[in-house]
Amino acid sequence: MPRDSDPTHLHPLLRNFIRELDGELVAAGIPLTLYEGARSPFRQVELFARGRGVGEPGKTVTRARAWGSHHQFGMAVDYVFRVRDAWTWEEPKRGMWDEYNRIARGIGLRVLSFEKPHVELPIALDGLQAGRFPVGGDETWERWIEQEIERWGSEARIVNGHTHPGAPPLPTLNERPPLVFPDVLPPSPFT
Repeated sequence: MPRDSDPTHLHPLLRNFIRELDGELVAAGIPLTLYEGARSPFRQVELFARGRGVGEPGKTVTRARAWGSHHQFGMAVDYVFRVRDAWTWEEPKRGMWDEYNRIARGIGLRVLSFEKPHVELPIALDGLQAGRFPVGGDETWERWIEQEIERWGSEARIVNGHTHPGAPPLPTLNERPPLVFPDVLPPSPFT
């Protein structure tokens, strides 16, 4: 499955952070660009299989199974360097990954120590997996997440010898309890 870099598939809260992050990166002269955002569970399964029976043994690209990443909920993105019209994970200048992580943390996003390109909303994954989504989702994001949940289904799947859980429940909008965000997040303009 192809990667998805359509920002409308991201939750609007994350889109707001991404706009700020993009501005900060430009100001800092760091040529990082949104590479992948929302990720279908089918793509997550493909990525999880790399190094685990598919491709070079041991050369894995993710620790997360389907529905085990904020990407599946439109709550995470990966940024990659775009240099001379080509994608690269190599820093054009030493220290740029560290500066990217510093900027992302500074605007309220969570970074992962083991995955340099990845930033996400600081929301508990177990809440998302239980079908508790933050308020403020717009029609485009809601349509995308509902489609992914329905396509995957509620039953666990075994793919390439690995078990992946079923999709989270999809409560109706008025049943979705709002998540409480850490103090680092500004209040949502969508509530």
